[in-house]
Amino acid sequence: MNIPRLIATVATLCSTVWAQPQDLVYTLPTDNTALYSTGGADYYMYVDRLFEGEKSTPWQAGTYGMVRNPFRPQPGAPIMFSRFHEGVDVKPIYRSGNGEPQDMVRPIAPGQVVHVSTLPGHSNYGRYVVIAHEVPEGTIYSLYAHLASVCCNVGQHVNNQQEIGRLGYSGVGLNKTRAHLHLELALMINSRFAEFYTGENKHGNFNGLNLVGFNPTDALLACRHGNTFSISSYFAKLKEHYRVAVPCVRGMDILRRHPFLYKGSRTERTRPQSLEIAFTAEGVPIGIYPARRHVTQPFIISCRPMPTVQQNCTVNRVKNNSAKAALTISGLRYVNQYIWTGTPDEPSVANTAP
Repeated sequence: MNIPRLIATVATLCSTVWAQPQDLVYTLPTDNTALYSTGGADYYMYVDRLFEGEKSTPWQAGTYGMVRNPFRPQPGAPIMFSRFHEGVDVKPIYRSGNGEPQDMVRPIAPGQVVHVSTLPGHSNYGRYVVIAHEVPEGTIYSLYAHLASVCCNVGQHVNNQQEIGRLGYSGVGLNKTRAHLHLELALMINSRFAEFYTGENKHGNFNGLNLVGFNPTDALLACRHGNTFSISSYFAKLKEHYRVAVPCVRGMDILRRHPFLYKGSRTERTRPQSLEIAFTAEGVPIGIYPARRHVTQPFIISCRPMPTVQQNCTVNRVKNNSAKAALTISGLRYVNQYIWTGTPDEPSVANTAP
């Protein structure tokens, strides 16, 4: 038997299987299974909080969403939160005698390793790994951050039984006590981000600024009993918070990679004059609609009312109240990231809101 040839044949077959888009069943990234039982403080790592003179360690701050930096919009009003946490923080269940976390981290679904950052100082994520997953609606990405060590390589195909690293506390603002895995599930905004972004960028297209995260807990819970997870069905249930009118540029990258986001007719004979992008409060794009208005710069056309200024609810991308909602400087930059194509007819990537 020609063993090398057999190995090569198996590898080719595996590569073919990996390349086929398919609905995925997402599984837990560590041996911590409390998400499926007690949840709460048994699964999510807390943060140390001082608010209104009281110290606390809320596990809720380890969940996804606007869960950090508490404030009251006015005296006596319910507490709100102004800081976005784009993933979930999974606490360790194994520690050595000196308290070092020992939990190994696995992919939440089969995929290909597309980015490995082993130098903690290069990102707030510390050591992190990004894995691409091919699904019928396009490629989605899972990100695993604050690792103590990494044991995978770019280009490697992995399944959800393989170890890719060990849980740790690399990155900014962590210590041994609060060691955890930061997990994200995301879409890539623009596959030409490395050309668009003018700041220091050590991670190319896999910079966290180019990965817009949605709630990974929702996917994990949906797949608890072996069910697959459809991103298009999930996005259809998310709540729109604001909508932005943008120029209709040719070759909008996210639409090319995720056609399900387009809510117009694919048989239209004429090109829309403009587009409208619907976002959740966290900035997840859940629909892109054709429109007839003439647009030269992105601007807000609708925004959900809130009991505080919109900066506190939208990751500082929308300002004022809903009646006078407008994009902030960072909001305009964020929206322009979606429509930037690098072609002569693209809109100006301005740093001031209209």
